[in-house]
Amino acid sequence: MQLENNTLYYIYDPMCSWCYAFEQSLGALQDHLPADLHIKAILGGLAADTKTPMPQKTQTMVKQAWRQIEKTVSNVHFNFDFWTKNTPYRSTYPACRAILAATNQAPEYAKPMRQAIQQAYYQEAKNPSLNDVLVDCAKQLGLDINRFSKDLQSLAIDIKLTEHRHFSRQLGVSSYPSLRLTLNTETYTIPIDYNSIDSTLDQIHLRLNSHRNSFIESPCINDCRLNDKDICQGCFRLLDEITGWPYYDDAEKQAVLDQAAQRKKIYNKNLI
Repeated sequence: MQLENNTLYYIYDPMCSWCYAFEQSLGALQDHLPADLHIKAILGGLAADTKTPMPQKTQTMVKQAWRQIEKTVSNVHFNFDFWTKNTPYRSTYPACRAILAATNQAPEYAKPMRQAIQQAYYQEAKNPSLNDVLVDCAKQLGLDINRFSKDLQSLAIDIKLTEHRHFSRQLGVSSYPSLRLTLNTETYTIPIDYNSIDSTLDQIHLRLNSHRNSFIESPCINDCRLNDKDICQGCFRLLDEITGWPYYDDAEKQAVLDQAAQRKKIYNKNLI
């Protein structure tokens, strides 16, 4: 996976309770993003595969997080029956694979699968660390169950999850949920607010406006006269550089400007 320009990355885990708390704000944020900004979800992979029951200390920590979320994030509630109805595992990779397996059938299944897993876990007190629960989620979405079940345990999906996890590390992410904005060669951490998207949107617009203001404009001065070497006597760019200008990135444009400035310097020197 490679960084894409003009992209807002949402890095999450479907069994991360704070990601569940952010779900409402995420939907509102997507509705208000600038039209030219792409959004892409990346699976962080919170906890590796294990069949060892979750230690009591970890269970207590997760329960405390649920209670803290209920106190601080409006309209978010948890079904604490999960802790008496299940043997909990500290294992989120299966749920991550389920989202990738659903996406294999169509990209638009990623979001409903994520929400189906969250519904099963936090509201229906089911354990998405188990493949049977994940298959039930896929059935609810009307997926091809044979294909989903096969993909869920395939090497290809496991490799995809590894790519997502490595990419999230490349983005410098160590906690979920996280937002990263890439503009040209720069990557910015965007703050998350669980009750309002205003501060998040403000930061996104601030970064976008900063980059747009630094946009490298064409040096054309509307005095277009090519010499016998196909150099414009107005801007001192080569003909190929003029026609290629709209397709260059900022670094390439700056290189063209530097070369044009050198040509102009030589031209003016020869006039003296």
